[in-house]
Amino acid sequence: MVIQSVARKISTAFALAAIASCAQTPAYSQSKKAEATRPYSVFYTLTIHPDDDEWAEASIRVEQERRRLRELRFTIDPDRHGKFEGDGEVLESDGKLTWVPPREGGTLTYTVRLSQQRKSGAYDARKTADWALFRAGDVFPPAAARTVANASSVAQLELRLPDGWSALTPYLSGESKFTFPFENPERRFDRPTGWVLVGKIGVRRGLIADTRVAIGAPMGEGVHRMDIMAFLRWTLPSIRSVFPTLDRRLVVVSAGDPMWRGGLSGPGSLYLHADRPMISENGTSSMLHELVHVAMGVSGSEHDDWLVEGLAEYYSIKILRITETLSNRRLELTLADLKEWGEPVDNLFVRRSSGPVTARATTLLAQLDARLIEESNGRRSLDDVVGMIIEARQPYTYRSLCVAARKVGKSAVDLLHPDAVPGAPDEPECGDAG
Repeated sequence: MVIQSVARKISTAFALAAIASCAQTPAYSQSKKAEATRPYSVFYTLTIHPDDDEWAEASIRVEQERRRLRELRFTIDPDRHGKFEGDGEVLESDGKLTWVPPREGGTLTYTVRLSQQRKSGAYDARKTADWALFRAGDVFPPAAARTVANASSVAQLELRLPDGWSALTPYLSGESKFTFPFENPERRFDRPTGWVLVGKIGVRRGLIADTRVAIGAPMGEGVHRMDIMAFLRWTLPSIRSVFPTLDRRLVVVSAGDPMWRGGLSGPGSLYLHADRPMISENGTSSMLHELVHVAMGVSGSEHDDWLVEGLAEYYSIKILRITETLSNRRLELTLADLKEWGEPVDNLFVRRSSGPVTARATTLLAQLDARLIEESNGRRSLDDVVGMIIEARQPYTYRSLCVAARKVGKSAVDLLHPDAVPGAPDEPECGDAG
C-alpha cells in the first residue's frame, strides 16, 4: 500500500528529523507592548458564590490618566452575560456592548453564567457547590479597544472565592494568593484567557522541558494526575523541539461526567475528560492533539482549519513514534486507518474541520513529511516547514505551508499543488516546483 510506504519512509528518518528540528531557533519580532509608552491599568474580578450553581459576578475596572483608554467594544453572549452596569456610557445591542469609561477610569459590572452545556447535555464549563471549571475568555468576552497612540494595558485577574477553595490558572499568582498579573506581549489590550479551575481541587506540579506543568482536577473525580505527568515527561520535550512557541507554563485540567468527554485547548492550558486515555486504541492521542494546539498558539485563517487540525493530529502520532511509544507497524496501521477515513473528502477548505477532513489532512501531511525526508536524505522534514512558519510569524494557512515547503524541498511542494489538494484555491506558491 502507498500509505505503508509513506509510513516506512517516515519511521526510518524520524530521529534525524527530530534532531534537525531541535537546532531551529526562530527569530521572534518585538512585542507590541515594547512599542507602547503610555500604560493604563485594567483589573478583572470574578466573584463566585458556593450557593449558586450557575451565575457569578464579574467586573472590569480601569485606572488611567488623561483618558488613554477611550472605548471598549465587547462581543457578548446574551445567554451567558447580562445585567451590565458601569461608570460612563454603557450601550448594549445585538450581541455587542460598548463601554466608554470616564476620563480617569471606572468600573463595568455584569453577571456571567459559568455552567455551559452542549446540545448533547454534556458540559464544557461547569459550576458545582464544590468547584468550577471554565475558560476565562468566556467569562471576560473578546473586546476591541480604542486608545490614544502608544497606549497599552497593565492587567490583573482577581478571583474572589468561597472559604476553603483553591485556584489553578495559566498565570502565576501575584502579591496575594488569588491575584494574577498577566500580559500578552502581542496585544496592547490584555484580557484573561485559558482554562481556570477553582474549588476543592488537587494539583500536581513539575518542571518538564523548561515548562512549569500543573495538572489539576476536582477532588473525587478519578483523575490520574501522576499518570498524566509521567506521559508529559515522555512526550513534552519532543513537542517543544518542534514548537518552541509552547509557553513556559502549562496547565492541564480534567473532570469526569457530566463534563464533555473530549479535549479542548486554550492559551497555555488544556482540558481533557477524566476517562480519555493518553493513547487511544487507534494509535492517536487526544492529550497530544490538544497539547500541539496549545503549542501552536496561532490559528489558521477562516478556511484553513483543516491544516491546524491536521498538524495537531499528525504531530500527536509522529511524537508517539519519535519517542518509540508506537511501533513502526502500529504507525502504519494508524495512518492507513486515517487514509481510509478521509478518502471520501472532496473539500478540505471548510470552516470547521470534521473527523474525516482532519484524517485527510493528516494523511496529506504524512506524505509531505515523507517526501521531504526522502528528498533530503533525512536532513529536512515537516519540522523545518513548521519552523519557517513560526519564524516568519505567519498563521498556519495553505499559502504559508506552500511557501515554507517550497523553501525546504523543491519537489515536495508538488504534493500541495491545487490539483492534488481537495478544494484548494488557485495559489501560485502552491503550484509546480518547476
